[in-house]
Amino acid sequence: MKNLASLTQIKKALVVLLTIACVYSCKKDSGVKPAAVTKASQVAFSLKAVNTSTALMASASKLNVNSVAPVIMFSSGTANITRFRLEAKTAQSSIEITTRNLMAVDLFALNPSVVTAALDTGIYKEIEVRVDFTRMADTSAIPLKLKGSFTAADGTITPVELDINQDLTIKAEASNVMLHNTGDISTLVQLHLDKMVAGITASDLSSASLTGGVIVISDNSNANLFNKIRLNVENCGDTQMHQEGGDDGGSHGEGGHGNDGSGHN
Repeated sequence: MKNLASLTQIKKALVVLLTIACVYSCKKDSGVKPAAVTKASQVAFSLKAVNTSTALMASASKLNVNSVAPVIMFSSGTANITRFRLEAKTAQSSIEITTRNLMAVDLFALNPSVVTAALDTGIYKEIEVRVDFTRMADTSAIPLKLKGSFTAADGTITPVELDINQDLTIKAEASNVMLHNTGDISTLVQLHLDKMVAGITASDLSSASLTGGVIVISDNSNANLFNKIRLNVENCGDTQMHQEGGDDGGSHGEGGHGNDGSGHN
């Protein structure tokens, strides 16, 4: 009888141990897995001037056998950028990255100045890059300044300076960009200067007023030329995206949409 009681107690103890083991096992095998670690790459933003020389339309009455093709050519320029903004959309979500204050950017540098930010890897169906400029109280650090020359049909060469001290935004787009975790991605916004001077003729520049022998184009000098360029400048950007160790990151999106240039967030 005593042996039977002992056997019963042993069975009860085994049941308790098996129950505890089952509970522990069920918790371990519940299928809940640790959250995946999000991987990110560095995105570098930069701005560069391209198509710096543009042939201009000339009046037929002013052309002769000795005439040369009138042209405006920019040779130097600086930008003071308030911020780069990148808005990217995947199939499930969207993200916005903002970087600030990239000053005294040499638009003609072989290796343009950059700012960087982190962006999660993945496939982005839409990417929009905006370069925001803000009017400066300090006129020595205005948003956009370009210098070059105008060659008239008679061969006369006159220096040109373009000063834009107004709020404006240059926008460029790309689509179907795949960002791997194998390397960082560079985002180069190209400022097409030929698009910027679209609609400007040789006659316009030949009749422009001079300041110290220079055709200065600004909001208070040769305002008619300034207004044409001001309307063009927001639509003259496109973007090239390239990832280290991979192919180009998607389409080169023409920035032909622009906005009102109000500088609003």
